[in-house]
Amino acid sequence: MFNRRQFLTRMSVVALLPRVFRSVSTELATSKLGGNFSPDQLEVLAVAVDEFIPRGDGIPSAADAGAVEYLQYLCWQYPSILEEITGFLDTMRQAARDHFGTEFLSLRHEQRAQLLADIEKGRAHGFGRFLNYVYEAYYTRPQLQATISCSRPPVLVEDLEMLLAPVRNIKHLYREAP
Repeated sequence: MFNRRQFLTRMSVVALLPRVFRSVSTELATSKLGGNFSPDQLEVLAVAVDEFIPRGDGIPSAADAGAVEYLQYLCWQYPSILEEITGFLDTMRQAARDHFGTEFLSLRHEQRAQLLADIEKGRAHGFGRFLNYVYEAYYTRPQLQATISCSRPPVLVEDLEMLLAPVRNIKHLYREAP
């Protein structure tokens, strides 16, 4: 049996555990090396996402927008996604060795594009899933959304009357109740 002081001391530790786990897990998920990808897998992942969404016209590439970090966090939360992505990365690396006799990172842009097109034909399901993860990681980034958002000019008061005219001309779609 515990006395009151011992009980409160032990319960304070229990109360702090969720906060400690949350901070440690956030730190692991957002670290550059992460707990789920090896450093060489991170390099392949960064090059692969940039092949799908390259930098251009003032818009950042997928890796520049933080897609790799987003995918790390996603994989940390969902181990099944980690398996899918690491499986696809291994597929790309193996296909590069088979087709070109070298590592995926050593290929030129044209060779990587050709390799990804071949993978899409042969393994469309895995390719499509990976591409969906890349799009999710890219288009959910706040810095990208700010770049591509379109601001709408304010509508003038005179324009509102013009916009309402067709609505006012619509006949009643209901009948009046007595």
